[in-house]
Amino acid sequence: MSQIANPFIRTNDQSFETGCYSSAFAICSGHLTEAGWMEIQDLAEHADTSLLLFECFTLPDSDAVGFKLIRTPWIDEHLCNVMGHGLSTLQAKQEEEFPPEVIRLLILAAQADVRFLIFDPNGFVLEGLPLFDC
Repeated sequence: MSQIANPFIRTNDQSFETGCYSSAFAICSGHLTEAGWMEIQDLAEHADTSLLLFECFTLPDSDAVGFKLIRTPWIDEHLCNVMGHGLSTLQAKQEEEFPPEVIRLLILAAQADVRFLIFDPNGFVLEGLPLFDC
């Protein structure tokens, strides 16, 4: 994965200085292609994600799809300690089940120690991420 500035890391947020991590983001589903958005809506109800280090779920009475990211941050050093393999191995496993564009966003969030990521048609447009439709 190419090195880009991670839009999930808020450098002006005091919580990072105090060690208070595990934030939550609700971002616009427009950061996904239409095909990717449709696919995760279906996968959230049917996919087995037990070995992928995330759980996905739909939100009742909403079009949003949520992800609970497990064992963050997803960086090589941490993943090797807790899983016995690095990020590239995890990413390959995840992309067998989910669209690469979704996994790319989950990885960016997990590298910033985000615990919950919600894709919502009415969510926040996160500067620095591609926007397909919103």
